[in-house]
Amino acid sequence: MKHFYLTLILLLCSSVVTLPAQAAIGDMQGKAKNTGVVVEQATKAQTFLGHGKINSVNPDAGTVNIAMGPLKALGWPSMSMNFLVQDKALLNGLKRGEIVSFNFAKNTAGGYIITRIVPAAP
Repeated sequence: MKHFYLTLILLLCSSVVTLPAQAAIGDMQGKAKNTGVVVEQATKAQTFLGHGKINSVNPDAGTVNIAMGPLKALGWPSMSMNFLVQDKALLNGLKRGEIVSFNFAKNTAGGYIITRIVPAAP
């Protein structure tokens, strides 16, 4: 019976010590999740450089369709593709037929989004 009470006391004492530690670990994990967004934003996504001719611009939808050359980095052949833009203001002044250079990156949904687009130098 003494062993039972001694075991019970040791179990209770260890619980008193480990519960606050587990709570602190849980709190740290919660804070890490909250700061994870900042870490993700601070980590630069891999960006790609494209060149092409604008087929169409849809400012309301925040999209642009570009006929572009091949992209070796992604193994893409020449093609026309619709892109979302990071900010609709990027589309201001762009028009059909214009030759552009643009930077784009993969977004969290798995698509590609233009982060910068400018008329190509003549």
